[in-house]
Amino acid sequence: MTAQRLRSHAQQVRAFFDAPEKYLDRRGFDIRIRAETVQAFTRGATFEHALDIGCGNGAISLPLLARCQCQQLTLMDISANMLELAKGSINSDLQNKVKFINENLMSFDFVSQRYDLVLCLGVLAHVDSPEEVIARISELLKPGGTLIIEVTDSYHPVGLAIAVYHRALSFIRPTTYNLNHVRIADIIRICLKCGLTPSAFYRYSLPPPGSHRVFAQNTLHRMTRALFGSPDHNRNEWLGNVFIYRLDKQSVSDSDAQ
Repeated sequence: MTAQRLRSHAQQVRAFFDAPEKYLDRRGFDIRIRAETVQAFTRGATFEHALDIGCGNGAISLPLLARCQCQQLTLMDISANMLELAKGSINSDLQNKVKFINENLMSFDFVSQRYDLVLCLGVLAHVDSPEEVIARISELLKPGGTLIIEVTDSYHPVGLAIAVYHRALSFIRPTTYNLNHVRIADIIRICLKCGLTPSAFYRYSLPPPGSHRVFAQNTLHRMTRALFGSPDHNRNEWLGNVFIYRLDKQSVSDSDAQ
């Protein structure tokens, strides 16, 4: 992919998320599900440094500051408007614990900073190369660190049905840019190659497109929970094409043991 195409794609993604209300108004229930899943996957854990890639309004990671005794939380998003929303959500007594980065993950220089926890939720569909993003995250994780990542399997029957819907819709309303189509098996293979081992997952599907026009966000949340349960008691997994995985990076001691 040429540098010009890379810039063009990044600009398209930025433009889409620079209208945050449009995204948050229809996906608020899903952000809540992501936040609850992160809470379940980090229960009882503490993290010194955490990074939230594609942080949005911060609703998923900001609770880590108090609940996981996080000493430094870095919020990264390509959209300046999303980061402004996140800034407005932080209590004044916690502001010194939060760092903001309005950059692309692949181009930003983290110098020697490494993290105990990295969140990457709702991001892989919008990047140039999911494989390169996962490899970059692995580099940023400390040995023994944790990655929580969301993957939508485009080749699951639900994913295929949604793809057909969006393709038909594109004839009426052209899309801004094409989302990535990935298989969950391929993403897990890439993670394992990068030394990231799955330790937990939650699987669900989103309601049919357009549901936000009919149902309130709280209703959509209740419907999703009724069908798929909670991260602690996941049910009807076979119907789900959205996966949230917790993966742990191999520690030095684990490597030595092998």
